[in-house]
Amino acid sequence: MRKLLALVAFGALVVFDSDVFAAEDNPAASQSAAERAAKMVPTVIKASYHGGELVELRIHDRMAYLVRPTGIVDPKKRWLWEFPFWLGVNDGFGNLQHRNYIEKLLAAGFHVAGIDVGPSCASPAAANVCQEFYERLVTDFGLCRRARIMGQSHGGLIAYGWAFRNPACVDRIAGICPATDFRTWPTLPSVIPFSKQGLGYDLTLEELTGRIAEFNPVDNLEPLAKEKVKILHIHGDKDELVPMSANSTELARRYQGLGGSAEIVVLEGLGHGGQVLYESVPLLKFLMEE
Repeated sequence: MRKLLALVAFGALVVFDSDVFAAEDNPAASQSAAERAAKMVPTVIKASYHGGELVELRIHDRMAYLVRPTGIVDPKKRWLWEFPFWLGVNDGFGNLQHRNYIEKLLAAGFHVAGIDVGPSCASPAAANVCQEFYERLVTDFGLCRRARIMGQSHGGLIAYGWAFRNPACVDRIAGICPATDFRTWPTLPSVIPFSKQGLGYDLTLEELTGRIAEFNPVDNLEPLAKEKVKILHIHGDKDELVPMSANSTELARRYQGLGGSAEIVVLEGLGHGGQVLYESVPLLKFLMEE
């Protein structure tokens, strides 16, 4: 029960991981947590912001959005791309998870955007849709050609899956307990069935196993290093669902070995969740600095 519930909860990016593990011996609690996780992913684009105007978009009939600042506009029209998309709009319970980051960025003149590609686990199909969304934003709305992107939890795979294929389009990457190695989450046998909920892999498990290095973000950092993309992650050192050592620490080690700039802010004693993830001063500074 623990594994199934963790997958469902992680796909929806809930932060009550302690409930997940406590529910293992309580079937009713497990079902309740899984149901809540599923409901967190919204079915409509809706939100209100202090200092921002929401514009709903559609790409390949997939939900997408852009939030425009209603006050000053950054001269470079810099912007933040949220992965997964719904962290920048209301979740299924009407809460805006990243309100702190978004409203501070809006006040500084940044735009914010997102698109629904499901839990696609860094698939090429999802990256292609993301690139179409990117092209629309820079062409139709005049946004900066080098995006600042933020991936939380399974959004790390989506963010890096697009970024390493389009490194010249990326300025910097912020990670919040991000998955960057799909062998650790959702684990290799689960990548194909899990990613089919979004834009998945048209491969068998045997085929994917033979091509891990082609698709896995942590194995594809060189293009980002060549473009001098800056990276900062915040991650709890007690995260059991998306272990910091395999996903953030290892990525930073490899990236620095390629000559790239990568920093990890270690949140001591934190698991896969907690309010501190939504109030990080170093992360916000990283997103906003020149």
